[in-house]
Amino acid sequence: MKERKYKDDWVNETRLNEKTGRPKVVPVYRGPWFERNEGAGKNTLLLYAGLPLLGVLILLLLYLRLGFPGVTTLYVFLPAALALFPALYWLLGIWGIFRSPERMTRLQKENGIGRVLRSSAACMILTGCAVIGDIILLLSGGKTGPEWPGSLMLAGACTVSIFAFRYFRAVYNTLSEKENSAK
Repeated sequence: MKERKYKDDWVNETRLNEKTGRPKVVPVYRGPWFERNEGAGKNTLLLYAGLPLLGVLILLLLYLRLGFPGVTTLYVFLPAALALFPALYWLLGIWGIFRSPERMTRLQKENGIGRVLRSSAACMILTGCAVIGDIILLLSGGKTGPEWPGSLMLAGACTVSIFAFRYFRAVYNTLSEKENSAK
């Protein structure tokens, strides 16, 4: 459904097929083109998207697997476990960046850099909620001794997501829009 939002960027043109000599309808992109700036090459973007994703996944999976007391508490476990879904969406954004050319359409921009931006924001919010729940668990007493390393893991995942979000927000805002010219 999201792609329907950009349907006005495409126009059908009738062209002559050289092989058959008959006219055929060909879609032609007429929307804005976007280019990455010099500092945001494809390899740099892949590195700055992949390493934070790997860090978030490792920290969340370790937290959920090691059996900290927060894992048995619903208001800590639920946001931490739900943060894995935007992390998988983040992986699709990395694939979109990998497949995107230097000169991107609006849809390619949204499926690559925009997807990493939105999914890192979702991971930041969900792991932040898990950190707040973990702080509430620590302040309420109970088995707080073994929970401190888990709190640090959740805070680390939130921090890594914040850095990825800030970087990709800057890259997303600095994508230069070029006029539609024949390439």
